[in-house]
Amino acid sequence: MIFTELEKEEFTKFLNTHPLRTFFQTVEMEEISKMGGWTSYYVGVKQDGKVIAASRIVSRPTRLGKKIFYAPRGVLVDYKNKELLTFFINHIKDFVKEKGGYTFHIDPPLIYKERDINGDLVEGGIDNSDAIKNLIELGFEHEGFTRHYDVNKQVRWSFELPLIGKTKEDILKEMSGNTRRAIQKAEHLKVRVREIKKEELPIFKEITEKTSERRGFKDKTMEYYELMYDLFHPKKEIKFMVAEVFLDDSIGVLQDDYKALEQDYERSKEHHKEGKMKEDKSQMDALQKRIEELKKLKEEKGNHLYVASSMFMLYGRDILYCYAGNLPEYSTFFGQYLIHWTMIQEAIDLKKECYNFYGIKGVFDKDDKDYGVYLFKKGFSGHVIEYIGDFYLPVSFYYKLQKIKGKIRK
Repeated sequence: MIFTELEKEEFTKFLNTHPLRTFFQTVEMEEISKMGGWTSYYVGVKQDGKVIAASRIVSRPTRLGKKIFYAPRGVLVDYKNKELLTFFINHIKDFVKEKGGYTFHIDPPLIYKERDINGDLVEGGIDNSDAIKNLIELGFEHEGFTRHYDVNKQVRWSFELPLIGKTKEDILKEMSGNTRRAIQKAEHLKVRVREIKKEELPIFKEITEKTSERRGFKDKTMEYYELMYDLFHPKKEIKFMVAEVFLDDSIGVLQDDYKALEQDYERSKEHHKEGKMKEDKSQMDALQKRIEELKKLKEEKGNHLYVASSMFMLYGRDILYCYAGNLPEYSTFFGQYLIHWTMIQEAIDLKKECYNFYGIKGVFDKDDKDYGVYLFKKGFSGHVIEYIGDFYLPVSFYYKLQKIKGKIRK
């Protein structure tokens, strides 16, 4: 075996066949990394001229000139092959040291232990505890089995919907009743979901920015979204989706519903069905109230509304839900539900292995303030994913100094 820097083309060829591949490791993301001041390297292990392990590694200097190194969702290696893993990591450590680095950070998308839809461990399921053991024996420090959100790191917990062998009808049946009804309501109200073009990205950005302000996190820049579009859209590996409403259409649907109920009411009255009359009248009053609300909304905002937006990566084994925004004042249109259902159907058409809802907190307590995020994703059916976490390899004494100061982070 030999350790070597790789040409981008041979790295990409290996990446595209690896089971742990993600778009974070792609050469396209080098341009995104540059925005944050990171320099990219491509390294790997070859045996008999064939690449058998590889990674895109990025580095960035600190204020004192010391460099931190990181493999975004890497490295791409068999973590159970101790000989290969040891060879690769030891040479990466030397590489990092040679380049002036003091630590090497990894966060592989490797499942720790298999869990079900409720977050409970699956008896006899996947267990990669030995991978953690191997990394620790190589000198890595494990950040631990964290359960929280950290916007400065990749998620440790996510939620996936397996698609292999399933039809669209199967997926609909497996959804919770509330989720299925939300999709049906969105469709009934004539909510439309479509992909937007680059020049329409301000629509997407406006919604995500308002959402980030409301939820207390920093949104990505317009430059980031535009660059992601330029890098991945030519290969059909990214989509920016919006849910939009034309209020005249929604009002028209509700008016038709009202007329149908009115006819039911008259028939019930004719046959002296007091109970049914009361039920019909209650529904008519609710519909009339909703119609008036939408008419008022049209007067204030105009006929055309954007109610939700999302960015998706269509790379490798899944469709990945990355960034999104919702406007709570339009929540009764259920736009985000319809966006997800649209993309789940596309994932099935593309024969993807799964639909990845991405980050959840890893806390399954109904009283937790973020439980709603998990509950929303759970409604589509699927299972919880727990990754093995973040690992830091000390390369120089400066690492210990930074750790004491609490500054070891990506």
